[in-house]
Amino acid sequence: MASSDDEADTLPESVSTYHFADDKDEPISFSLLPIRWSESRNFDDGKKIHMIFLKGSVDNGLRTIYKQVIAWKFDLSNTTPQISVLTKEKCWMELGKPRKSYEIIIRTVLITVHCLHFARRNPEASGKSVWDYLSKTFSLYEHRPSQNDLVDHLDLIGEAVRRENSLAKCKDDLDNSKPFL
Repeated sequence: MASSDDEADTLPESVSTYHFADDKDEPISFSLLPIRWSESRNFDDGKKIHMIFLKGSVDNGLRTIYKQVIAWKFDLSNTTPQISVLTKEKCWMELGKPRKSYEIIIRTVLITVHCLHFARRNPEASGKSVWDYLSKTFSLYEHRPSQNDLVDHLDLIGEAVRRENSLAKCKDDLDNSKPFL
């Protein structure tokens, strides 16, 4: 029988066609998990720890996984934003494309992360440019992105601006022109 260390080493790095469920198998957003801002061991940001499980496909759909997850993070430094979740075994798994029926549940957090990503890469962009980008990125969704999508994540936005120097540089523009909120 493999040890948990062996299992952690064999976990895939990316999961697609995924969704998250609570301990009652009800769909739930990963954004209810504590966010991990750094690699420090302490990542409790005051959020209640939910029992949340990741279900999805790995290895190009050849295998299905079911793992408890304990935290999430996002990376704005790449061409597209990357969101990852931390399994109970302490392995990060990058989230690919979610299950279609699950998109509505995580829509607002995805829009928020993409908005932060665009602002980081384009600090001089106008509010119209931001909404054009978000509309194009989420064009397959039933509803266009709006300011209402960001409201539930104001704490996340504020903390990201506080922690990310490149976002802090465009904070004055955000405050003066109010393109996001």
